[in-house]
Amino acid sequence: MGNVLLARILEYFNGTLFLDDNYRFCVFFIENYIDFYKMTLEEVVEKSKISQEAILNFLKHLGFDDYASFQDQLYADVILRQDQIRSRMLGLKMDDLFKQIHLCDDQDKFICDLDHICHDISTSKRVVIIGALYPISIAVEFQTDLITFGKPVFQYHSFDNQLILNKDDYVIFVSATGRAYDAFMEQHQGFDINRSQFLLITQNKKYKSQIGEERVIYVASSRYDSIDFNYRLMSIFDIMRVTYYKKYHFI
Repeated sequence: MGNVLLARILEYFNGTLFLDDNYRFCVFFIENYIDFYKMTLEEVVEKSKISQEAILNFLKHLGFDDYASFQDQLYADVILRQDQIRSRMLGLKMDDLFKQIHLCDDQDKFICDLDHICHDISTSKRVVIIGALYPISIAVEFQTDLITFGKPVFQYHSFDNQLILNKDDYVIFVSATGRAYDAFMEQHQGFDINRSQFLLITQNKKYKSQIGEERVIYVASSRYDSIDFNYRLMSIFDIMRVTYYKKYHFI
């Protein structure tokens, strides 16, 4: 991702522990990424409900003395990022991704399932990724690409009580053994997976019957091996972002 602004803002957003104006600015930026460079500072203040002082203070942390220089850099980065994605996707074949690692026995069905998932993501208003720190960090490239395509993607933060899931959201939960998923559901009794579109990526086959086969990507493995799972997870996110680009968005 280099040092493009989106990458730097995601680095802050994904790692912060505070629900403050900096965090809220990142949320607003992700939600409006495609058109953000067109917005004046006054428009950002009005729509985000964040003070001009707080916005400029955060931009200083990013190395900008004023909003205009931030806006200029953002425009250049938007063009650069789109060109990078086009170049990376040029001539790329899905079979090449499957050759890197064994993901399933039935490749056609797996691709069909991911196609349905990407279609549902395309019709959602935003994507929320939940899970343990390292597994969801693997999704950063997926997160960055989809935001570049205009689809807001957020990592879930437990401190964000302003994030309320609804039917327009697409939730991706990553849990190799299922322990993180079970712990989350135990701690969040009010969390209803039926409130939004939901996908669990796991090595634990039992969840296919517990929450429905159509809501689970089962990552088959001979053992509960986090290294093996993480390699496969990386490939799954790669295939999803390539599928999304080729079928549901053109830049």
